[in-house]
Amino acid sequence: MSIIDRTLSFIKERKAKIRNGGINSIQSPFIRFLDDFLGVEQQKYYVVTGSTKAAKTQLATYIFIYNTLLYCMKYPDKARCKIFYYPMEEAPEDVVLRFESFILNEVLKTRISVKDLTSTCNKEVSQDIIDKLENDLRPYLDFFNEHVEFSTSRNPTGVWNEVKRYCEEHGTVHKKKQKLKDDNGDTHEVDVFDYYEKNDPDEYVIVFFDHLSLVQLERGMTLKQSADKLSEYFVVLRNRYKIIPVLVQQQTAEMESLDAFKEKKLRPTAQGLADTKYSGRDKRIYFIFKI
Repeated sequence: MSIIDRTLSFIKERKAKIRNGGINSIQSPFIRFLDDFLGVEQQKYYVVTGSTKAAKTQLATYIFIYNTLLYCMKYPDKARCKIFYYPMEEAPEDVVLRFESFILNEVLKTRISVKDLTSTCNKEVSQDIIDKLENDLRPYLDFFNEHVEFSTSRNPTGVWNEVKRYCEEHGTVHKKKQKLKDDNGDTHEVDVFDYYEKNDPDEYVIVFFDHLSLVQLERGMTLKQSADKLSEYFVVLRNRYKIIPVLVQQQTAEMESLDAFKEKKLRPTAQGLADTKYSGRDKRIYFIFKI
């Protein structure tokens, strides 16, 4: 199938999906800002950035992880999800605890912070909360466990190999013939990537990397070079396999300086991205926030 035929087919499929009650994106929980941020879409690259201690991870997990999981559990006929989570700033247990706090509020309308949930302030959490998590909310916790994979990979190539392997095990890579010349000038015909078809077109595969400054260096590379390589891989995964990369990235220290404060230039910007500006150029959608 030619690229023209594929795009026309893509348009028709998305139109038919809406007509039949399906979705083409998981709606953002921020209803008032849908014109600015529609929600989670397949084959989009998101960057969440802000200053130090500005709750980037908390916001990003709420939007891209917790809200997505809840939607997929409520509407399994419309969307499915697989989430590769690369936690470098916090332990996986912290991510799960926030999810437990989230579903207590979203499902049972029981508001409780992680601090209170874990009896941090020497105030014992009620047995009723524990019973709700172990009984009423256990299906949500099991759903989380089934669809979120905490990975131990830290370097860009490890992330690339892991996600690429999953895609090729859950879809079909179509190849085409291409003629290439070798160093001697001889022409050879080789098979190259053409396009990819997912087994489940409604599966949202999210790669959540938190955060860029903590990426493990590739052999012989600097931090910037490794960060550039990770973003480069994210672009290929997005373009080829319709993956949804979500990258949490700091702003530079200069954006938090006294001079920036005096000049009222505290708003996060693409120019203020720390470690590399490459991700700002690569993104399809760029999501900036500040608290």
